[in-house]
Amino acid sequence: VSQSRYNMANNIPFQQMGPTVAITATTANTQGNVVSITASSLCNQYFVSNPDVNYGVFVAYGQSSAITATVSSAGAAADVIYIPAYSFKVFTGPQVGPNKTVYARCIAEHASATVYTCPGEGF
Repeated sequence: VSQSRYNMANNIPFQQMGPTVAITATTANTQGNVVSITASSLCNQYFVSNPDVNYGVFVAYGQSSAITATVSSAGAAADVIYIPAYSFKVFTGPQVGPNKTVYARCIAEHASATVYTCPGEGF
């Protein structure tokens, strides 16, 4: 295995490269407001955390503020990332940077859903 494989940015602990934003949905099964995500330099990974100990949340990310977050159900696919209760994930998504905004919104099967996300690199 070549040494360059181990020097990739994705093989480092997550490094935050932009502000953390709260994504909320106040009513059950209703999309929350769209939030904008920015970064100090180009990156396309996101840390997202769900502090709720009882309920998971579905989060949509996109390059347009017209994104839609839907609850994924049996037999129906949805273009969202599911964040289980009281957990976090790092995933690759749309590229964000100083001149490139990414948008996010969430939806959950319970009221008062909130998740936190920030852009960066690593795992």
